[in-house]
Amino acid sequence: MKKIIFILFLSIPFIALYAQDSIATTPPKIITKLKIGNTATFDTKSIKIIKLIGDSRCPVDATCIWEGEVTLLVGLYENDALKEEKELVFSSKNINPDHLEKLLTSGQKTIYAHSISPQASTEESIDSYEYYLNLLVR
Repeated sequence: MKKIIFILFLSIPFIALYAQDSIATTPPKIITKLKIGNTATFDTKSIKIIKLIGDSRCPVDATCIWEGEVTLLVGLYENDALKEEKELVFSSKNINPDHLEKLLTSGQKTIYAHSISPQASTEESIDSYEYYLNLLVR
């Protein structure tokens, strides 16, 4: 009887190891919200939304023939010096959560333009200072 208990006691760690699943996981998405006029800094590089050029998207509570798009002008900086101005166009055919735009790399981080929020309704318009750019950090 003691031998059976001893054998069972020794086999428990192996059974526990065998029961472990090795499932591949994806790292979490880190989204940073950047309002117009504000700056997001990553080490010595930074991104600033200079201005909203236009928003022709269909209001969320309307039916439209054309979905429209949002265009932003962003500045890409390094050591507080402007390196590049970039026009970003958000729509289903341009930048969207399924088709990201790489903006900059800083160290081991890569920053992508993900989406723009909010979206207008027929009841309420959006002031330009209310817009924000969603940045994906990987």
